[in-house]
Amino acid sequence: MGTRLNKTLSILAVASVALGSSVAFAEDTVKLGGIMSMTGGGASIGRAASTAWKLAVDEINANGGILGKKVELVIADTMTDPTHGVAEARRLLQNEKVDAIIGPATSQETIPIATVTTESKVLHVSTAASPTLSPDTVPYHFSTSVTALNQIIPNINFAIDKLGVKKFGIISDNGGMSKAGVVEITEYLKEKGLEPVEIQEFPFRTEDMTPQLLSLRSSGAEALLFISSLGDDARKMLENRLDIGWDVPVLANQTLSNYAVGNAGVIGEEAFENVYAVTFVGQTYCDGDPVGENAFAKFVARANKEVPELEMLGGPGSLAPYYIIPLIVAETMNGAGTTEGEAAAKWLQENAGQVTIPTGGLQASDKSHFLPALDSIVTIESPHKLREDGLAKRAGC
Repeated sequence: MGTRLNKTLSILAVASVALGSSVAFAEDTVKLGGIMSMTGGGASIGRAASTAWKLAVDEINANGGILGKKVELVIADTMTDPTHGVAEARRLLQNEKVDAIIGPATSQETIPIATVTTESKVLHVSTAASPTLSPDTVPYHFSTSVTALNQIIPNINFAIDKLGVKKFGIISDNGGMSKAGVVEITEYLKEKGLEPVEIQEFPFRTEDMTPQLLSLRSSGAEALLFISSLGDDARKMLENRLDIGWDVPVLANQTLSNYAVGNAGVIGEEAFENVYAVTFVGQTYCDGDPVGENAFAKFVARANKEVPELEMLGGPGSLAPYYIIPLIVAETMNGAGTTEGEAAAKWLQENAGQVTIPTGGLQASDKSHFLPALDSIVTIESPHKLREDGLAKRAGC
């Protein structure tokens, strides 16, 4: 009996040591749950996002990690389905015990997932731009995008001031960000004494926008304000515009610029004639600016070296919105001195302007968690043509 007891105690002791080692290992890492559409209609976004996140996590770990601990990235697939995305978010939080959630990309996926992260009180940073993602409803959620309105305002001002446009047409996808954006953009135009002459909408991953574009052309639109969430839809619009022989100026949101290089390789540079878009100021240059010296140019050099499929993913611009997310999370947790969601969110809300990322300045308040500062979004010309260091030329400079 004594021998059996001794053996049992020995087994328990070994188990206790093993358990202690497991707990110690878990405590030595900070887990980021990266949730994105790796399959389904948004799979192209997922490939770019996961590549960018891994580059950022490697950089964070090389610089000491978060709170002195190694960062571990755990990827989950929404399958481009909000319901499945919610289930995966719960798995990351309950089973994987992640310390923060990063992603997804679209508002229709992010809004329900943000409800889950709010319940769990974890820091959550995505690229979704729906204005319904407000601190009042999802206080732990932040976005590396600005709303559709604030992406389009620089384009409207440029079109009025530099191109002399008075008649705008609007074409957008049917996502939450875009629908809300169209309403706000219409109101902004009214404040300037203008109204859109035509508004058209298309579904995600549409096969043809020709009917919408023909209707816009018939309306007498002098320029198109274009809002999309997917690079594939940006490509299709430009392709169909070329098909009908309409060279109307296009002024697009950031999605078009993010995927412009890759899309130009598919449909040709001719489709980008008279096309403008917005991007982060850190990704741009004016004549006379030094080559290869700013922070984003250095990221481009690293991406070119470490990502063999970079061109296929859409170039460095397609990685930028996702690459900066882990950097923001790391600087936030290090600044707050904790991974605890409530404290981290409070720190970021109060100190966003102190966070340094290669794309431009940040801001936040108790009214808005859309992080890019308004002056960090600028209009660029010929978004498919990048300087040798990967920067795009700012329009009007």
